[in-house]
Amino acid sequence: MGNLLFIIALASPVIMILGIAIKFYRISKMPLNLRWEIYPLPHEAEEKRKYGGSYMEEVDWQDKKPERYFMGEIIEPLKEIFYLHRVKKFNPYGIWIWSLALHWGIWLLFLWMGILLINGVFNWEIASKLDFVAYLSYILGILGILGLIIKRVSTHDLKIYTSGIDYFNLLFLLILFTSGLFAIMKDNGTDQFLAYLNGVLNGGVPVHELSTITIVHFVIFELFLIYIPVSRFFHGPVKYSTFHSILWNDMYQIKSSTEEKKISEQLNYKVEWSGPHILSHQTWLENAQNTNLHEKI
Repeated sequence: MGNLLFIIALASPVIMILGIAIKFYRISKMPLNLRWEIYPLPHEAEEKRKYGGSYMEEVDWQDKKPERYFMGEIIEPLKEIFYLHRVKKFNPYGIWIWSLALHWGIWLLFLWMGILLINGVFNWEIASKLDFVAYLSYILGILGILGLIIKRVSTHDLKIYTSGIDYFNLLFLLILFTSGLFAIMKDNGTDQFLAYLNGVLNGGVPVHELSTITIVHFVIFELFLIYIPVSRFFHGPVKYSTFHSILWNDMYQIKSSTEEKKISEQLNYKVEWSGPHILSHQTWLENAQNTNLHEKI
């Protein structure tokens, strides 16, 4: 049993990292997405960000290297990650506070696991002094999940768009946070966490020294790591591509560039679906050139 737990503990982060890498590789090979170019863009100069301006307003802009405010592209994602400001601003169903609690529960859970790892690797006695991070993580996670479940069940517009996998994911996280809270609340909860992690670092989990709830919590956490790349939890890592390649990319197309070649290739894709304005089984280019939208040619 101890050897199996040891293997799962080592394999789970490796599988997560490889899974995320494979996902990003596949995304890089996908057809180009339509750019949104919704201004203001965070990488524009401050005076242009105030009113949604663009470098293309400048005289002879094509002959100049566009100035980029790179801190804007760092600050904006951080606001989304740690504050969910788009959810707060645009979601009308009151889920922001619950979603924020859940996300902070997850961030703090990873921080807590990092604290345990540092404690074990460097033999620093910090876990017992920082175990409030674990309590905060588990409590915020549980409150956030319960709030989101209630909102999704009681709000009609949310309920009709919530699928079975959404409820599964929330229940999965609820078990993760609840098991962690019960484990850390034991008299020697932090010591149990350290014993598990030290066992992994030393080549074998001491099963007989650990409580069942501690083992269950770590196994669920490791399954969570494995599940991330193949689940909707992957929306976090993939936001980088969404923001930088779709939302904010306003670079002009250069003759004979890789992007131009991809666009030319995609314009020759066949349209395999139908509609009153679509020429089925013809290329996207032929569809774009068809000005008789209501006449099939």
